[in-house]
Amino acid sequence: MSESKNVNRLFLAVVVIYIGVSLGVGALTSVMPALSSLPVYVSLFLSQSLIFVPCFVYCRWKKIKIREFIPYRKINISTIVLVIICTYLMYPLIVVLNAISMLFSTSGTANVMELMQGQNVILSTLFMAVMPACVEEFMFRGVLFHTYRKNKMLPAILLSAFLFGCMHMNLNQFIYAFALGVYLAFLVEATGTIFSSMIAHFTLNFTSVAISFLLPYLYEALGIPETAANQQVELGGLASGMESGELMMFLMGIMVWAVVAVGTTCAAFGLYMAISKINGRWAYVKGMFKQGTGERLITAPLVLGILIAFAFMGLTVFLEHV
Repeated sequence: MSESKNVNRLFLAVVVIYIGVSLGVGALTSVMPALSSLPVYVSLFLSQSLIFVPCFVYCRWKKIKIREFIPYRKINISTIVLVIICTYLMYPLIVVLNAISMLFSTSGTANVMELMQGQNVILSTLFMAVMPACVEEFMFRGVLFHTYRKNKMLPAILLSAFLFGCMHMNLNQFIYAFALGVYLAFLVEATGTIFSSMIAHFTLNFTSVAISFLLPYLYEALGIPETAANQQVELGGLASGMESGELMMFLMGIMVWAVVAVGTTCAAFGLYMAISKINGRWAYVKGMFKQGTGERLITAPLVLGILIAFAFMGLTVFLEHV
């Protein structure tokens, strides 16, 4: 059996375990309400464990050293700085994609904001920025992408990014997570190390943590009641709760951000070239799409895993609208 078939089965297992445990915990909480009072960090730790543990077991079962899935090379300070700047240049594109998806579903954004609200900023950084940057990069840019890339580079980038979006389990985050996954895979190839994608992933998540921490102070300074601020995020999609005038203004805002995103994304590409050249990999990057065996990546377990993930997303959107 090929390595791609093996990791496709791994993805299916992670999806089934993740959804099964999530639903089980939800059902258990309804029977034992005391569980809902547990620190939010327990939930965050559990969600990351449901990704890491199957990957770890897979490596042990297949007798593969974790080091083989983590492309490593020394990363210099200048590369770290450029990766952070490049990531922030990609931020407007993520904002636009997030805003578009929020027209139809806000479950991802609402859940994240609710989780981070009023939490300790240091613990939030650890559990919402550091841990996902390590665990999720290990699975998606490590185990999955590192396996797929042996066959064909572009399909490997797109497929690993698509699965990264699926694993967020909601339509809101799926769209921008897919774009982010493509960017992170390209970063790994530009630097030759998964540390670059970890740094970029951490940068984006930490930015969300910092914004959530600072927003209450901003609302207080502007005299905006906290209840009014919380009403901004409603389940069911923003479009369903907006008047036509409000919706038009929101769409115009998206268009303005889209223009900004075009410019910053182009700048990010220029910076990406610089990152590749600094690491002596620009020639490799230009020719990396010609490499690979061309082996088929899509298998039945992978399709089943994707269908289950989308069924769960669809159920979430349906429940938002009922």
